Amino acid sequence: MSAPWIKHALIGVSAKVAFAGDGEFGALLQKVASSNDEPALVFARAAGAVAACRRAAVTIASKAIAIPPAAQADANALDASHPWFEALASTFSDGPARLQFEACLRLAAIGATLPHTLLQRALDAGTRNVALRDLLHPVIGNRGRWLAGFNPDWRFAAEAAVTPNDAGTATWEEGSLAQRVAYLRSLRSKDPAAARALLHEQIDQLPAKERVELASVFGDRLEDADEPLLVALLKDRSRDVRDVAACLLARLPNSAHAQRVLAWLAPLLTEKRGLLRRSWQLEAPQVADPQWQGAAIEAKRPQHDRLGERAWWLYQLVRQVPLAWWSAHTAMTPADLVAWSKKTDWSEALFRGWRERAATGDAEWIEALLQSGNALIAQDAAALLAKLPPAAREKYWPDTIGGIYKAGALAAIMGSFARGETLSLRISQPLLDSIAAAFATDAMRNDYGLRAHAIELSTILHPDSLMRLQSVARRDDETPALAECIHDFERIIAIRRTLHSSPRQ
Repeated sequence: MSAPWIKHALIGVSAKVAFAGDGEFGALLQKVASSNDEPALVFARAAGAVAACRRAAVTIASKAIAIPPAAQADANALDASHPWFEALASTFSDGPARLQFEACLRLAAIGATLPHTLLQRALDAGTRNVALRDLLHPVIGNRGRWLAGFNPDWRFAAEAAVTPNDAGTATWEEGSLAQRVAYLRSLRSKDPAAARALLHEQIDQLPAKERVELASVFGDRLEDADEPLLVALLKDRSRDVRDVAACLLARLPNSAHAQRVLAWLAPLLTEKRGLLRRSWQLEAPQVADPQWQGAAIEAKRPQHDRLGERAWWLYQLVRQVPLAWWSAHTAMTPADLVAWSKKTDWSEALFRGWRERAATGDAEWIEALLQSGNALIAQDAAALLAKLPPAAREKYWPDTIGGIYKAGALAAIMGSFARGETLSLRISQPLLDSIAAAFATDAMRNDYGLRAHAIELSTILHPDSLMRLQSVARRDDETPALAECIHDFERIIAIRRTLHSSPRQ
């Protein structure tokens, strides 16, 4: 209430009280005051009107507010008449995350940006899912970045991701971590020496999280000239940074660091010759070497770690040694080495180190580890499978939804596919047929887990397999939950068909 008449509310009203206002608000107050009812009732009505208007009103600052500049035009923005519009609208409203990833990748593939009317949905989706944000950057266009500047929840999109064509020093100095990583990666692809100099100059001023991310960039196109920078990072105050530097140096076979680690490990693996055959024996270090500290090998075992002290030392050495060294040194295949390791006293340290060392080019090793039956490897199967070519992964999986469900393989399958990757056409066709047929079974009707499998798998089937689906088997007694699952399944298939159709009609 305003000060001039608040006292009337406190001490009582015996005569009319004047309320002043401008425009329509003033006219409303005059209408209330013209009533012939008792003064107290008229006062209460006017006070109520004032309170309601105050709650509804927007206070405009006396100082003029500058009108923001208009967004730059997006020449490649799709409009509402485009054949993808409805599919995109549905995807960014409530589509699964993988469907949203695919939509962004398909838009980027045709060089288009999202329709302006769908930008809010897409930005809200990016707010909910951090993994979507870097894929949104290229497809929200100028208007999307302009909009993001007005909503704190969308600040992740206020600036576009840096590309090799528009990277600038201002981005390095003022950009987000993702932009700085992109800038450093771009600079490294064009001028590796300049990238090394930039990181060397700035890294001491950055927080640990940024140091880890930026140092990891050097894993791409690793070269001998990176050694001095990485050696310097071995002395970083963050253990995570030291680990990154050590693992990268270990990938440079001619580096002093890689040679040192091999010199520590090789004497622990000894050959015994018998009358008929030779065998290999492995021992863990007996004592910690003081020089380990300079190679990112921690002498003190973390209290929570299940390895014993000597096994902890051995594991740290193993994870820095190239897998190819084991075969070259022992003349055993990866499968033979995996079988041999089970007979040693240090199998857990070996499996753990080999698992961390396995990289994209170590397909034979990865397959040997996956076939080992080791519980530690089974827990991390998805990460190892992701390092195999897609076709090589598929032999580990059933080609029916029932088989996948029974084997508990869904997490490993979904976790091994990067955003935008799909199953091959060879396995997608029988898998899609099995899903469509399963909708008519009692298992699908009664089992929530199986229905969830159908939705997840529909997002990674090969696009060409989707065209062969004619209809989904239905049953007369389907439950509301089953009906909803079928609706969602058919919607995802229809959206993906659209996104992989011709973008122009």
